[in-house]
Amino acid sequence: MTEKRRDDDGWNWDDLRLFLPVARSGRLTEAAAVLGISISTVARRLTQLERDLGLSLFLRSQSGYALTDDGRRLLQKAEMVETAMFGVNRLADAVATRGRVRVALPEGFALQIVLPRLATFQSAHPAITLDLVTGPFSLDLMRRESDIALRLVKPTDNDLLVRKVGRMAHAVYAAKSLSVSAVARLPKLAWPAEMRRLPIAEATTAWIAEGDRTDSELALNSLSVLAAAATNGLGCALLPCLIGDAATGLNRIAGPSGFFTQEIYLVLHWDLRQNPRMRAVADFLVDCMAKAADRLAGRPSADNPPVAGRKPGRR
Repeated sequence: MTEKRRDDDGWNWDDLRLFLPVARSGRLTEAAAVLGISISTVARRLTQLERDLGLSLFLRSQSGYALTDDGRRLLQKAEMVETAMFGVNRLADAVATRGRVRVALPEGFALQIVLPRLATFQSAHPAITLDLVTGPFSLDLMRRESDIALRLVKPTDNDLLVRKVGRMAHAVYAAKSLSVSAVARLPKLAWPAEMRRLPIAEATTAWIAEGDRTDSELALNSLSVLAAAATNGLGCALLPCLIGDAATGLNRIAGPSGFFTQEIYLVLHWDLRQNPRMRAVADFLVDCMAKAADRLAGRPSADNPPVAGRKPGRR
């Protein structure tokens, strides 16, 4: 990274950009990875920043870097500057007609809904490059960790534009290879304790507490792994119909009526709503979700016919 000349106040945006990841993580290794520079460079430039400001910003120890009172005050100011810089970037993006768009979405949406239609979108919009980022946790649109997101929890930030684009039903699934009596003896597959604040994990915990099935000793941290475990006869799983119905080794044994459902929201920053490439990607995602409505709801459709021999059970 090229070092820039400091201004008359003793620091510049590059100084604050280096200070922020250390202040947030308390570790030089994590900050160096975020910034793409060496640990020694981070340490040297932090020391120089403290000299330039005439302040002690960190208490250094073997366990990491802890903020001093002056460091905490600078963190508040630095985050205000960071927010302003992101606003400048969004303004520049608002007039761009080509470039990269980063989309955060659940893995099932990417695999089952978006990727099968992506080639058509790319053919129509060759100037737009998509980054698809999947995972169970939300990325921060305010910090530009993503530009657009498909979320299963409605955001409350007033700077975000939120549109409901669908509804996802869930049902209970078990291995198709098992007999009815074997399925009846299966335990219920769970999520690990550290993930049980996720809505699907909370719904699974409530489902496990019902009825006479036992909780499995096996805890799994993703829907695809839960589906694989159920396919291998390790238990029955509460899954989105989008995933469970697409798994050739699973039968739906209960639901989706009466089981957990989730609203689906498309989210982007308000400042980017008129950006041509953002609008093109947003329109593409809305269209994808509309065309997948039957599969999301667990209903048979022309492109999601009922699987032979599958008899959804009753609750």
